[in-house]
Amino acid sequence: MKVIAHRGANREALENSRAAYERAIDGGASRIELDVQLSRDGHAVIMHDDRLGHTVDAMGLISSLDRNDLAKISLKNGEPLPFLDEIVDEFADRIELNIEIKGRNPKLADSVARVCKNHGRLDAFVISSFESEPLIHLKENHQKIQRACLWGTDNLLGQNFSRFAPPVFMMMASAWIFHPVAEWINEELMDQAKARGWKVYGWVPMAGEKTGRESLWNYLAAIGVDGLCTNYPREMAHWKAGVEHEQQRIRKLSSDAT
Repeated sequence: MKVIAHRGANREALENSRAAYERAIDGGASRIELDVQLSRDGHAVIMHDDRLGHTVDAMGLISSLDRNDLAKISLKNGEPLPFLDEIVDEFADRIELNIEIKGRNPKLADSVARVCKNHGRLDAFVISSFESEPLIHLKENHQKIQRACLWGTDNLLGQNFSRFAPPVFMMMASAWIFHPVAEWINEELMDQAKARGWKVYGWVPMAGEKTGRESLWNYLAAIGVDGLCTNYPREMAHWKAGVEHEQQRIRKLSSDAT
């Protein structure tokens, strides 16, 4: 089961910061999940919310500021506010990146696609969204980029028909990667996903996994989930190594017995 670091190693360093990404790599994650917003002049900025203030000591909207303005803003840990092209240059040769597009703006999808294509290795990226519009735009204009449909309680709100059923959403986006919230993953969902040829990478909210982490990981692994976007990538990588070691031990004992 692939270990995906939710906004980097967000329990060890400030979320969506270079420090969090470095900690994720050091902790053994296979992929980093990060969020992007669109600046006024069309640049992809790494930040969960359009409104500043959560991880920076500044106010305003990313969508109302140009890159030159945003480049003057520092994160609360002292790092400069990261842009996607910078993070791709620094990290994409070292670890896979899952880029979550926030909102419905196709211009952000274009900006992200340009950055990924400029890097060259499209297999290093997965682009995900809760919204159908950016994924459909990618399908129609940047087909070679891997697309993933995010699914959670937000999908049951609003007017977008694609939110009413995961198969409809996946069909509209021509996606084969499904990202449901972990609490909704069960054997029935996995049976349906396997029948359709989907890869399933679950995710947990930022407040999740404080307790019962290993029980969740064991359950997801047992039913065949392909990966998890976790708040504890170092701990999950350690758990995974332990499980694999035990499986190897059992296989060796079985082989020796025959």
